Amino acid sequence: MYRPLSFAETKEWKEMVSKSYSLDIKEVHIQGQEMIFYGNGKEFSNSPYITDGGNFQFKNALSLQDFKEFDKPILLKSRAELLINENLPHILIKDYFTFTLDLRGGEDEVWKNKVKSKTRNQVRKTEKLDLKIKFGKTEILDDFYSVISRAWRDLGTPTHSKDFYKNIMLSLDNPRSYDSSFIVIYFEGKPVSCACLIFDEYSIHHPYAATLKEFNKYSINNALYWEIIKFAIEKNIKIFDLGRSREGQSTIRFKLSWGAKQVQLFYYYFKKTEHKNDEDGKIIQFLINTWKKLPLSLANFLGPKFIFKVLK
Repeated sequence: MYRPLSFAETKEWKEMVSKSYSLDIKEVHIQGQEMIFYGNGKEFSNSPYITDGGNFQFKNALSLQDFKEFDKPILLKSRAELLINENLPHILIKDYFTFTLDLRGGEDEVWKNKVKSKTRNQVRKTEKLDLKIKFGKTEILDDFYSVISRAWRDLGTPTHSKDFYKNIMLSLDNPRSYDSSFIVIYFEGKPVSCACLIFDEYSIHHPYAATLKEFNKYSINNALYWEIIKFAIEKNIKIFDLGRSREGQSTIRFKLSWGAKQVQLFYYYFKKTEHKNDEDGKIIQFLINTWKKLPLSLANFLGPKFIFKVLK
């Protein structure tokens, strides 16, 4: 059954993940809904490598019986709050939000009435630069990967392998369902900003995006967002999902400056009685700072070996 904003729930995403990583994949029916869960040996998730899942509408409160096939904790990411039976141990995390921009009014409506004036000025600033915009698939994969691998290394974040992004283009390649594309921005002939786009006729997402930090002073990230918006409007796509931010992060202000609406995400940990968010812990901060110092070739080699187990 089609559910908007739910590409991570599709057979195409399952195909992509199966090509990229070796995970324990379970297809189950929960109250009449077919769902796919991915296990890393410690837990299962319905939405691996993507920050949120879909809009679920279960007939009854979820119970222990619904997850009888699982012997490990389950992370279910949802855009809707769910009813949970008291016999199902769980923890609800509400630290995360996504941001959606309504594109249905067209380019002029978005530009004049949704995008804040400061952001419009930053986009205008980029129009004076020697920028070239390319949309494409595997023919610009190398340029996409050269940006995202270095930018994420500089942030202290492991990235997926080049094959992971290639597999997105190969698996999500159906104009009647979910399609995909890279966008790369070149400054003076050099790739400096990029995003991996996933879209259908309703929504567009950019789950993997980056700009090289030395070019932030030129506001090229604003150019990237505006090009994505124009691309989506040309295809009559209704919603641009600007992606997840954690409560308190500076990225929230940036997303709101585009006129996006803040949307609560619900992270349910089932069959679990405690959960610790260690993103700000000393060990994680140490690992982030260490990762930033790795040679790029080593970071690209090690990244997929670490990140494939992170289903959050």
